[in-house]
Amino acid sequence: MTEAEFGVIGCVLIDNDVLNSIWRTLKPEMFSSDFAQDTYKEMLAMYDRNESIDPMSLSMALENHKYTQEQISELMKSCITGTITSTMVKSYADAVAKEYKVRTVRDMYQKSSLKPCDIDDTISDLLTKLEHLQEGKEVKLKPIKEIVGENKDKYFNESVGEGGIRIGLSQLDDALGDLEHGDVTVIAARPAVGKSALTTQIIGNMAKKGLKIAYFNLEMSDKQVYERFISRLAEIGLTRIRRAKAFLGDEQGKFNQANEEMSDYQLWIASGTVSPREIKSECRHQNFDVIVVDYLQLLMPDNRYTGRNEEVASISRGLKSVARDLNTHVIALSQITRASESRDTKEPTMAELRESGAIEQDASNIIMLWNLSDNDKGAKGVKIEKNRQGMTMREAMEFDGDHMKFVEIEKPLDDVVAEIKKKERGDGFKPYNGDCPF
Repeated sequence: MTEAEFGVIGCVLIDNDVLNSIWRTLKPEMFSSDFAQDTYKEMLAMYDRNESIDPMSLSMALENHKYTQEQISELMKSCITGTITSTMVKSYADAVAKEYKVRTVRDMYQKSSLKPCDIDDTISDLLTKLEHLQEGKEVKLKPIKEIVGENKDKYFNESVGEGGIRIGLSQLDDALGDLEHGDVTVIAARPAVGKSALTTQIIGNMAKKGLKIAYFNLEMSDKQVYERFISRLAEIGLTRIRRAKAFLGDEQGKFNQANEEMSDYQLWIASGTVSPREIKSECRHQNFDVIVVDYLQLLMPDNRYTGRNEEVASISRGLKSVARDLNTHVIALSQITRASESRDTKEPTMAELRESGAIEQDASNIIMLWNLSDNDKGAKGVKIEKNRQGMTMREAMEFDGDHMKFVEIEKPLDDVVAEIKKKERGDGFKPYNGDCPF
């Protein structure tokens, strides 16, 4: 760490509010050491959460990373000296930014081709990068050679698929693959079909893998969200969770174990109406892997519009901006119109996404749910209607509403539908019993 980097961290520890004057221009990647970058990131995250940033709380937060308590304590002592005052923060921040520019320019020249055949392109590329660096902007144009170098080693090796963002339902994951940062997945259905319950299950699956998730729940209270999670984890019926006055059998052990597991989730929940801009501000420095919004049509637009379609289009674009700018994946639930209910199959299409075609345009993936039967609400059709990076698919799922749990069925969807119709005609159909498919 340089003297200026020690100075920035020391100034923030003395007066947390100085972050407000430097965070827009001083980025974590501008610090030269991993420790300084991690420390500054954690400071920004704590500031956004309105937490006090002091040596003790900061040390505890950093200890979860790759540093020992001894290393952290030694470096913290170096950051706070008798000569540092909070008024010096801008001078230190400017020095860190200039040191970053020096390293960046040196790296640019070292990586540049000086062959006569490439020299004109090299000069043009360097001039563009230098102008952007001087203005504090990122260069968006990249030569394909640079992109190849960044990505070629990520494929055809044993690490493929490890640490990616997966939904946790095998047939859907086979079709979708890893969900990409910067993309939006929309889960759409008519009211009361189960999209919130499916999303709760997906969040639980992701949280078990250690992913960091923000869940903006605009429809339910925190208590209702908790009840859905605990019912699925403890395998105790939702009705019983809400009404039982005493445990029966092994319920207490299962309930306590589920609460302990859920307490370890890196899951943050916010209830109440927000706008895409507020979501971005709330999550700005939290490094979430996934942001979930339930549901899109309940978000407030960032600006006023004359028509509802314009509002929803703005919200959709706003969520895409959240995904891109925060380098995260956004899962947004959406309502659909009644048009599918007039069909014999009840199967929806993307054209029925309520109030805006922009949702269809902005989403990288669109997953749609519907009831396969008017009589059996546990039989669901699920399909990937849009998959920008892979294939579409259709499947049947069985939904246990009391335990908030979806189970994929191995049989083709059309076969399941045919068997449901047999049952409704009284032809001896036997429903799914949990041991084998229909």
